[in-house]
Amino acid sequence: MQEEAFPLGPLAALGAEALGQPGQRTFRIRAQTEEVGATLWLEKEQLQALAVAIEQLLIQIPRPLEGEQTPSMNVFREPPAIEFKVGRLALGYVEESDLVALLVHSVDADPEGPATLVCLASRPQCRGLSRQIIEVCAAGRPRCPLCSDPINPEGHHCVRLN
Repeated sequence: MQEEAFPLGPLAALGAEALGQPGQRTFRIRAQTEEVGATLWLEKEQLQALAVAIEQLLIQIPRPLEGEQTPSMNVFREPPAIEFKVGRLALGYVEESDLVALLVHSVDADPEGPATLVCLASRPQCRGLSRQIIEVCAAGRPRCPLCSDPINPEGHHCVRLN
């Protein structure tokens, strides 16, 4: 059962990063308003799906996208006031304010209930986040060109080779 909902509102900063060595990394999204910071832990697949969803949403918005913000991870305050593991993410667009709503459900929250955290980001912030996610995910272990499994530093046994 959900304990508390966090309506953050418009964000001053939004970014994604991976911590640890390739093959043993953990992934997080950082969100920061002027007063409050949040750290959202998630799986690499969730992060990749978020980047795709952001790009698909931005394509559907008829207004031109002006400018771009490259997220900087040094703008986030430590420790964050809000921190949890993500269960489900959703995106929406608020046409009146030209902001993208990020609705995040904690892994412990009811997926049909209200979001655990709601924040609003500008379209340039979202585009920057999407590009940063792509960079973060690509910085992992290289993939085998035959089977697409990760290649570990100690080697790789490809199932497609006899």
